[in-house]
Amino acid sequence: MSPDTANVFLLGATGYIGGAVLARLLANANPLFNITVMLRNAAKADKLHPFGVKTVLGNLDDTDKIESLASQADIVFECADADHLGSMQAVLTGLKKRYKQIGKTPTLIHTSGTGVLADNAAGRYATDTIYNDNDVEQLAKLPPEQPHREVDLAVIAADEEGYVKTFVVLPSTIYGLANGPLVDAGIMNPQSQQIPALIMTSIDRGQAGMVGEGKNIWPNVHIQDVAHLYEVLWNKELAGEKMGHGKEGYYFAENGEHELYDVAKTIGSVLKQFGLTRTGEPSSFTKEELDRYFSGSESFGSNSRCRGERSRAIGWKPEKTTEDMFASIKPEIEYVLSRVR
Repeated sequence: MSPDTANVFLLGATGYIGGAVLARLLANANPLFNITVMLRNAAKADKLHPFGVKTVLGNLDDTDKIESLASQADIVFECADADHLGSMQAVLTGLKKRYKQIGKTPTLIHTSGTGVLADNAAGRYATDTIYNDNDVEQLAKLPPEQPHREVDLAVIAADEEGYVKTFVVLPSTIYGLANGPLVDAGIMNPQSQQIPALIMTSIDRGQAGMVGEGKNIWPNVHIQDVAHLYEVLWNKELAGEKMGHGKEGYYFAENGEHELYDVAKTIGSVLKQFGLTRTGEPSSFTKEELDRYFSGSESFGSNSRCRGERSRAIGWKPEKTTEDMFASIKPEIEYVLSRVR
């Protein structure tokens, strides 16, 4: 790879995480990135052209296209789907071809999530188990049936084969409305998933909701702090600095924790301010509501606790805290309401 240029292939460019990563790539002048993205929406592809981004129309099932594009890349960012094994296999096949063609090891930065750590607490209790991204043995013991784990293991195995250097970023509960040129152009999704989902279900049922008693704990992280972690990784990799990769290449994105009850309580308080509920106190989702809103899943009641020591050791410095997460809930509700009215 030239010290001045790098061919980048990004999956998920119009999404919340992928768009934030793309925005950082576009703002990074050294090295000069030749960026290619694959996306489904032709109108958004046209909007990306003025940004100097090459676009290819396709979806994650277009594995031949993905393999071909990955085979031309020095760095691949996978930010589209943490559980789509077929597209990941295509990425890895393409990167193996790249390695054989140029004789240098390409890089894959894959987006997983701390859902891989989740238990079945169903909101009944908080766990004392805390995972550390520096603890290789602890992470190796995660069962293969955990969420995201199948793809994560494929990524790690590829690193062990030696034809690609892999890094796995595991964001926790991401919050904050994204902004910037890609949002203004109508290209990037500005909103996360977890807290907005709780907001929308709470509005629909007329009261803030939670799974069980809401005693479960999750970490949280602001979207710009997540994007910064990717930036730290690619800058250090391009500079040739030594970092853990493969089975030593887990990087948690977290900067604080919260109980589900406290999130639901904050949602309820804001909804009451807006006259959308009679009480700010949350109640437990019924089985019927879990079926209706979450396909029967109790994942919102799981515990997922971790510490990103490896992330911080490479120079990641998250700025936003749990206090900022709670403060972000009112703007999130205002945004949701602006979309439905």
